[in-house]
Amino acid sequence: MQKLEELERLLDDFNPEVRRSAFLKICDMEKRGEITFQPPLPIFNLHFHTFFSFNAYGYSPLHIIYKAKKERLEMAGSVDFDVLDAMPEFLWGGLSIGIRVASGIETRIYLPEFKEQELSSPNEPGVAYYMGNGFTRLPTPNSTAEKTLTRLREIAQNRNLKVIEKINAYLPEVAIDYEKDVLPLTPGGNPTERHIIKAYDSKAELVFPKLEERIEFWSQKLCAEPLKLKSLINNKPDFYDFLRTKLAKFGGVGYIEPDAGDFPTLKEVNSMIWELGAIPSFSWLDGTRDGEKDPDFLLDFCLEKNIESIFLVPDRNWNLEDPAERKTKVANLYAIVEAAKKRAMPIFVGTELNKYGQKFVDDFDSPYLKPLAPYFRESAMILWGHTVLEMTSQRGYSSDWAARHFSNRLHKNEFFARLGKSIPPDKKTIDQVGQMNTPELLQKFGSK
Repeated sequence: MQKLEELERLLDDFNPEVRRSAFLKICDMEKRGEITFQPPLPIFNLHFHTFFSFNAYGYSPLHIIYKAKKERLEMAGSVDFDVLDAMPEFLWGGLSIGIRVASGIETRIYLPEFKEQELSSPNEPGVAYYMGNGFTRLPTPNSTAEKTLTRLREIAQNRNLKVIEKINAYLPEVAIDYEKDVLPLTPGGNPTERHIIKAYDSKAELVFPKLEERIEFWSQKLCAEPLKLKSLINNKPDFYDFLRTKLAKFGGVGYIEPDAGDFPTLKEVNSMIWELGAIPSFSWLDGTRDGEKDPDFLLDFCLEKNIESIFLVPDRNWNLEDPAERKTKVANLYAIVEAAKKRAMPIFVGTELNKYGQKFVDDFDSPYLKPLAPYFRESAMILWGHTVLEMTSQRGYSSDWAARHFSNRLHKNEFFARLGKSIPPDKKTIDQVGQMNTPELLQKFGSK
């Protein structure tokens, strides 16, 4: 019999059948009483990047679900850049092991209304990170949604090739090949900037196997003190961040200046999200950029564009060393939450896990997040309620059905939150809810 540690390792295998088999064996171990999962706590993370874009620890969708169950999360959500590759596996795994789940996508859009203002993408006016949450199905072949998803992937990959071309010209000694050195790092052929940085580091280790030579090389190329590099180079997380800043981010040798044509439009992405029955979400960074300074203006803009939810990473707004910076960003966090509550806009939160050192789950008991945690949890339950109805009968939060039967967002939120809190992650129960007619649903979960 395979040991649990071996099965955990196999959860990250690029072969889907291998990790599925390992996951089922872990589920069987629980059924036999060989392992025990403690009851969930009111904690959740709706923003896990999987290895289908970049997970700092190489976690597959099934590994994230298993670890979330083990760490007593009430709900887990996957979010990958430009692809929905994780979605089928994430939903199946959640129902198999018994944890509430949702699956989403993240991309970047260009907003001409903010062409002179920065939003969630620093140093890139008009560019914003954007998300869809609560997907339960893939697009049909040749549909508009499929064409949009294909375009998102192509935009990202074309940008990758441009970045590599520029960095290779600057680092010919450790030049990398996209197909040989980068694509194998991800199971779905969707590498990110972080994969590119990892490939350059690996190539440098091959070309300069001696640490002293490698430090000297990077010192000259990156204009960095050898002593600083020596302290960084053996700490992969910090070194990768340093390389990424110097090579690919704003001001780096491989940075690609964004152009409006490099990004899909809001209308294009929203059409794809709605066609697939998901919820559009505007990503908010920290309120310090000029495009985010007025939360009322920003959220009214969202509602005008039929964007009914927002997404943010709470940890980056309070877990800071500088007291002055913390004070400013905490105030901004509270301001955006109050503005969203006033408009009955759900707020989905999580920690990403696409960078080393990020928490597996937010510290909702911290004095900074504790007052906000109830609204964040209410929003998570809305997302689960949406997922339940959307996967069974296409009557989710953004559906025509919801638009017909709820006169305002507050009543809609109450319904989906009540449903989300009431329905466990059990396939039989979920199917039963999906078979209920509208009067039955409204009677059971609607406003009392």
